[in-house]
Formats: sequence, structure tokens, C-alpha cells
Amino acid sequence: MSYRRRPLRWGRMSAIIIAAVLAGAGARAIWANGVFAHAPTGFSGSCKVAGHLPGVADIEIAHDTAFVSAASARGPGKDDGIYALKLTGGGKLVKLSGTPKDFHPRGISLASRPNGSGLFLIAVNHRSTGAANQKAKFSIDSFEVTNPDTAPALVAEGTIDGGLLVNPQDVAAAGPSTFYVANGTAGSNPILHALAAYGVTSGGNVLYFNGTAFRVAADGLYGTRSLALTPDGQHLIVAGLLSRNLKTFTRESFSGTLTEDKSLGLPAGPQMITLDGQGDLWVAGHANLPDWRTFAAAPSKPSASQIFRVSLMGGVPQGAAQVYGNDGREIGGAGVAASDGRHLLIGSGLDGRLLDCTAQ
Repeated sequence: MSYRRRPLRWGRMSAIIIAAVLAGAGARAIWANGVFAHAPTGFSGSCKVAGHLPGVADIEIAHDTAFVSAASARGPGKDDGIYALKLTGGGKLVKLSGTPKDFHPRGISLASRPNGSGLFLIAVNHRSTGAANQKAKFSIDSFEVTNPDTAPALVAEGTIDGGLLVNPQDVAAAGPSTFYVANGTAGSNPILHALAAYGVTSGGNVLYFNGTAFRVAADGLYGTRSLALTPDGQHLIVAGLLSRNLKTFTRESFSGTLTEDKSLGLPAGPQMITLDGQGDLWVAGHANLPDWRTFAAAPSKPSASQIFRVSLMGGVPQGAAQVYGNDGREIGGAGVAASDGRHLLIGSGLDGRLLDCTAQ
């Protein structure tokens, strides 16, 4: 009698286990994507449109100039590239020469050379002609920035690609020939890719290029989108779109090895992060990712925008305060913000407006 019932018991137990796993996966997906979340609105200041671009992927500020990575998240275009905007004197957006013909930048990193002789810029390039060859679809391109104070221009220095660059989103320079890369979710298996893309499973990582080759420096991350290396080079901060947090890693400067430290949760999924000269971190995030994805598919349905300022202590994020929020009418789906203390620049890969905001 017991022998006949055992298969039924195991069958029921298996069904209960499967149902529990599916329920847990569903609950995590709902939380990671902010399905029921809403973005608070409000800003104690005013904004003006500083220019129109295909989309703003990233912003870095140096020498009173904003360097803007311009490319639409909906696909490559002829106006993609690096633009410069002088922040005083009523400057206009100027597209910089010196980039490759097939250049569609995502995240960028701007840094001074160790001897103080000048600036260099590193960019993630999503090539439009590499779709048939996955290993050549992405590259990391580096440039010298000449005349940054007066008439900035770019001089190409090198291009690096490799099979580990499966879906790079951002780059953080650790030196002229060393850098970290945020690899977003990707995978050859469609089911596993979908699970990672919606935050059910991890699928992102951080790569380190030591001047010769790539290696995985941190793995098992959720929706890795952006990086910020603290000025002392001791900490790397990683924005997880699908973990809704900022994860900090301590860094061994000689080898580039990362050790996980602390995390700071956010009420939104962070897309891009930038550091300002005062030591604060600026975060653009999305409270509700389904709304953001709807905006990507339907330009007439802009999603809300949120900008946070995050304080740091010893290179570790301590607390986040929302500085700017709107329902998408002023700018939809903001993905990046950068500040020099006077100007707060806000951009979106899905909205062609670049905002220049001033707090009251």
C-alpha cells in the first residue's frame, strides 16, 4: 500500500517545490522591475534645454566642459558620437572629430594622465557593422583629448575588443591602458537571457583589462549598467539596474582585483552613475522598468525620470536623496546626470533633449 502511494507523494512534493520556485522567481521579477513602483516628482530649481541629440548615453565633466556620449538606445544613427558643451559663456554642443566611422558610444570615462599632461577618454563602442560577428560587435576605444580648455578634439589612440565583451554598458578608467567594463545581461540561450534580462537570475559581470587582456573581476551581478572609480582608486562602485542598488568593491591597485564590500539599496533601478568634484555620486534611475521599456518601444509614451545624489564616506555610498523627478514631460526616461556644482546636466538615451538645470 505504501509503495503505491510513494510516487504520488513525490509527485505532489515536486509540484509544491516547482510552484514555490516559480512564485519566488515571479516575486523577484516584480520587485527587480518595480512593477508597482512610482517615481515622486519635483525639483527645487529650473531647467533649460541645452541641445538636442539622438540620445544621451553618458556625460563626463572636466575643464568647464561637458563631454557627452550621444547615441540613441533605439539604434545607431549618423549623428552618434562625442559632443562637447562649454558650461560657461553660453556654449553650444559641438560634435568632436577624431572618432572612427562606425562609432556609436555608450558609457565613457574621462581621466587625467598620471603626469598631469592632459586628458584621455575611453568609450564603449557598439558597432553597427559587427552584428554578424559577436566578437567584433563591441569594442573599447580610447582617445587623447587635445585642447580641453579652448577647443577640445579627439585623437584616436587604440581599439580593444574580445569575446568577453558580450554586452558592455560602461567603462571606468584605472589608468591610460587599464580599465573596468560593466557587462550587462547577455547569453546565448534565449530562456536564460530572458531570465537575466528581467532580474530573475544574475547575468552581469565586471571585466578588468590589465593592459594586455580581459578577465572577469566580479561576477553574479544583476543588470550591471555603470561604474565609478573613486578618485583615490581604492573603490569601484557598480550600479545594478536589476538589483536596485549600488554595490561597492574595494580595489587592489596593482592587480586590479576586486573584493565585495557594502551595498546601498535605492528606490529605483540605477542606470548611469557619475562622480562630481565635491565627492558626491549622481545617479539616474528608473522606478518602474516596464514603463521605461514601454517608452523604448513607443516614443509617444515617455517614462518618468529620477535623479539622486548619493553621499560617500571613504569611497562607500552612505545615503541617497532624490534631487529631481518628473513624469516624463520635461525629459523622458533620464539615464544619466552629471554635476559641476553649478550645473546639473540630465540626459536620456530615449529622449533627444539634454537638460541644463540649476538648483535654487
